[in-house]
Order: sequence, then C-alpha cells, then structure tokens
Amino acid sequence: MLSIVLIIATAIQLAVALPIYKIPPALSRVAHFCILPQEFVIKDFQIWNPQADNNRSTTINFHYLDDSVMPAIDTKCYLNQISVNVGAKKSLAPRYACDDALVEFMWTNGTLTVIERACPQETLTRPHEATGVLKPKLNCLETIRNSTIGPGIACSSTPDVILGAFVSLRPTLN
Repeated sequence: MLSIVLIIATAIQLAVALPIYKIPPALSRVAHFCILPQEFVIKDFQIWNPQADNNRSTTINFHYLDDSVMPAIDTKCYLNQISVNVGAKKSLAPRYACDDALVEFMWTNGTLTVIERACPQETLTRPHEATGVLKPKLNCLETIRNSTIGPGIACSSTPDVILGAFVSLRPTLN
C-alpha cells in the first residue's frame, strides 16, 4: 500500500513540474540549460477607461512576476498615452512592453494576455515566446469629471494577486 502511495506522489510531482504546453522540437533540441516559463503572477492589476466625452486614453498598470525561470523576472507593466505597439505588424491586437523587455502584454475585451520570451540566452534563428491568458475579476468605481484624470471607470483586480499559467510556446511573429 505504501508503495502505491509513493508512486502516486511521484507522478503528481512530475505532472506539476511539466509545462501545460507542448515544447516545439526546434527549441527542445537547443534548450539544454533553459528553464521554460510555466507560471506567472499578476499583482495589483488596475485599469482606467475614460468616458466617451473624455479625450484621455485607457491606462493599465500591474506588476508581473515569474519566478519559474532563472533568473526570475520581476517587472512593472503599463499602458498609457505614450505607450506604443511593440507587436509584429501581422498581429491583430496591439502589444505593449513592460519595463523588462522579455515581457509584453495585450489587453483585449477584458482579457489580459502576457507574453514572455522563452530561453533568452539561447541563440535560435527564431526566438520563442510563452503565452498566458487571464480574465481578471474587476472591482470598478466611477471617476468624477473634476478629478485629475476626468470622468471614467477605474477598476482593480480582486484578488490583488492572480496566479496564471503559460498555455503555449511558439516562435515569435517578428
């Protein structure tokens, strides 16, 4: 009986250590010393959307952490009036850079997509990126016309800390 319990415990540990996505053959051949991204954490996600009569742009702020890779990534991400689309021209949704260039994000219809460069130290002809998707639950309040940002809707994630998993690993579009 004890041996069955040990076998099950070992199988569970192995399953937890494996990524959800399939590793592309091109990457698996060269990524001998690479720890592939598996999970990430989003902290303090905040978004503000202006009302129709407010000419300001949507703003997004959050903290991104991935300690499943070495070295760990700990960075701030944001979208504001001066943010530029850093995505490929072929991409349908705009991508925005985080302070750490290994991380980018997209915000589309209430869904946050995070993109992390996988194995940045590997020299591949075409780099790979891991993608994770979250739909944060938001707690929202109206901002008033005479506030510094003007009328709109300010939202923050609840809970403040959200755990996500990468679901795909593919070559970059650029």
